Amino acid sequence: MKFSLVQSELYRSLSLVAGVVPVRSNIQGLGSVRVEATADGLLSFMGTDLDTFLVTNARGTVDEPGVVTIPARRFLEIVKELPADLVEVKSTSSGISLKSGQGRFSLVGTDPEEFPAAPEISEESVFAVKGDVLDRLIKRTIYAVTTDFTRAELTAVFVKANDGELRFVATDGHRLARAAHKEDYPEWGGVLIPPKALSLVQKQLPEAVETISLSTSKRYCLFNLGNSRLYTRLLDGSYPPVEDVIPKDNNVKAHVNRELFIASLRRVSVISETTTKQVKLSLVPGGLTLSGQAQNVGEAEEELPASYEGEAFHIGYNATYLLDLLRTMDTQEVQLSFKGPTSAGVFTPVVEDGEPDLLCLVMPLRLPGTEGSGSAVAASAKQ
Repeated sequence: MKFSLVQSELYRSLSLVAGVVPVRSNIQGLGSVRVEATADGLLSFMGTDLDTFLVTNARGTVDEPGVVTIPARRFLEIVKELPADLVEVKSTSSGISLKSGQGRFSLVGTDPEEFPAAPEISEESVFAVKGDVLDRLIKRTIYAVTTDFTRAELTAVFVKANDGELRFVATDGHRLARAAHKEDYPEWGGVLIPPKALSLVQKQLPEAVETISLSTSKRYCLFNLGNSRLYTRLLDGSYPPVEDVIPKDNNVKAHVNRELFIASLRRVSVISETTTKQVKLSLVPGGLTLSGQAQNVGEAEEELPASYEGEAFHIGYNATYLLDLLRTMDTQEVQLSFKGPTSAGVFTPVVEDGEPDLLCLVMPLRLPGTEGSGSAVAASAKQ
């Protein structure tokens, strides 16, 4: 094999693939990138951790077609430091040689025959979604995926299209994010997609084609991004009936300016307990007060204007959880709705017309003097 490619394109391709390749593996060759050059000038780079396969393509000058597998990170580190010039890559008896400017490098490779093959997925049944819509849905849900592997199905984002609406849902048992987009979507999905794969897709969306196509088999989902294709293993299991835990009778409602709310939360949470990050929200007619305290540290209190009419209401929250969800919204105001100090609160963007396309649910923290708060989301997840 022998090909030439500009340094920036080679580095871009290797950077994408390196995001999939495991840092350490007991499987021979799994830390490598597979490079294939074809006679028509197509260069294909593939990396995998056996759960995710990423294939990205580039166009170069191919003098000799062929296939090699080279340790991904060492290959990437060399190419990163090369000058912005043409890089010549040639296979050798033990791996590859690189030539760029006055530099000469060689790397020992592995046996290409031992490199895992990408899954075979039929693209006869394709689900299409615009790249900006996909990016928005991922951003609005991925942060809520649990890192507790005792419930594998909750370590994924649940994706389904039904009644013309595409929904992404994620929960960790203490908070839940449900994002949606309405269009003339066909029935599709009901699949559990790992967050690692969605993060990799998100990184490539700025350079991807405008409309992304998705195809599924029993075990895998394929994202066709144009110059790149990402295959991810789907998780097994049934997602909990999260719709059952979303309160329908939260009658304590208030509207708050989102940016002011974020800024105040960041300031007040500086003086909060390190482990809980608890901030107290107090609603009174026309205003919202945020307060925090930490033993042997101090206290903080800040008032914000809020559209609220009703009796004084107090509830405690992990400030980090609130900041995570508020950053995914883009409206000027956010609606807060509660039932009681130990029940799930619901946060939604305030829109002028129709229903909001995002709903975030968070379980509160117990305030001193109140009864312990259960977790409706966690209880549902155990079903």
